[in-house]
Formats: sequence, structure tokens, C-alpha cells
Amino acid sequence: MGCNTPTIYNFKTLPEQKKFLRTRAKNALKEYCSDKELMKQCSISCLNSIKQSEIYKNADLILSFMPLPDEMPILEINKLALSDGKKIAIPRIVENSNDMDFFFLPEKNFDYEIANFDSNNQYKILEPQNSWEKLNIKEITKKTLIFVPGLAFNLEGERLGRGKGFYDRFLEKISVFSPILCGVCFTICVTKAIPVEKTDKKVDFLLTEYGLCKC
Repeated sequence: MGCNTPTIYNFKTLPEQKKFLRTRAKNALKEYCSDKELMKQCSISCLNSIKQSEIYKNADLILSFMPLPDEMPILEINKLALSDGKKIAIPRIVENSNDMDFFFLPEKNFDYEIANFDSNNQYKILEPQNSWEKLNIKEITKKTLIFVPGLAFNLEGERLGRGKGFYDRFLEKISVFSPILCGVCFTICVTKAIPVEKTDKKVDFLLTEYGLCKC
């Protein structure tokens, strides 16, 4: 790495620093996630790390997500949770807002075909259908495990999202229930310095293709 390689310290304001890190992460992920065989290995590694963990074993409710092409492929974790009899919910953006609700996957043997999801939102995220059962946040407890996607994390649990604040707002709303927050990202996006604001929420654990660690 050349001595002239820019870092976040080349930028004075938090918005500039976040924009720089987001661009760097997206550029790195574009090539990394294009390797389909590597993505399969990442999926298997994450599955093995989670299913052996106490935070998974103790959870009867899991809030997960449907990954974008440049996010960790965690569908196998979702499938495992359902087969193990755990309740699992995924997010849906509330129309005309920057908020989101979670809806339960409808059955134990749920079919993950794209046709079973809605994808008409501006971000092209696979979302649950409105007809599915909506999560009442009062169901969340200290044992609830929430997988939180992010473009970058550090080992202290600080997170860089995509800039819309969906998760920060949701996590603030449910913070009173003290669920277990597990960040999910690729190792290439684990960095030392993350510019954070008061509204940015830290995670308790971090899951990468190299394993699960406590922050």
C-alpha cells in the first residue's frame, strides 16, 4: 500500500469520512462477491460458526435479512433456524419512509424462490409480503438474536451502514428489550476506524467468514 493511499483522516467531516469508507467498501465487495465459489465457502463458514454458538442455541426468535449481492450470503442460516423450530423474521421497508418492520417467514419449509418475495422497492431488496404475520416488537427479549448487515465494522462493534438509517432507527426503538446484536460482514470490510455519530448503534458480536467474535 502506497504512502499516498487516502484514509478517513484525509477528510475533515463525518459525512465525508463515511462517504469515503462506503465507496471503498463497495468497490472492494464488487470484485470479492463476484467469486461464486468463494461465496459458497463464506456461507458454509458462517453457518458452521453460528450453529455452534450459544447466542444461536439460546435464541427462539431471530431477526435476519435477505442479503444483497454484495452482502454475506446467510440464507443457509435462515433455513437452519426455521428447521430448528425458531421463529425468524425479515425486514420490509415502510412505504414512503426510512423505517422498517419485520415479518415472519410463514412456514418451516419455506421456499426461498424469488417469486415468494416482494422486490418492488427502490433498493431491489427481497422483502416479505404484507400478508405475512408482522412482528410485534414486544416479542423481542434478551435472548432474541438480530443479524445486522453493514458495509463495514470494527472489532469494537461500531458499524457503517448504507446511509439511510433503517437499522439505527429500528435498533433504537427496540433497545429497551436489550436483544443480542450480531453484525454481519466480510473480513475485507473489517476496519480499525469507523466514523460514528450518537445515532449509530454498536453490535455485540461480529460474524465474518472467519468466524464469530465478541465485540
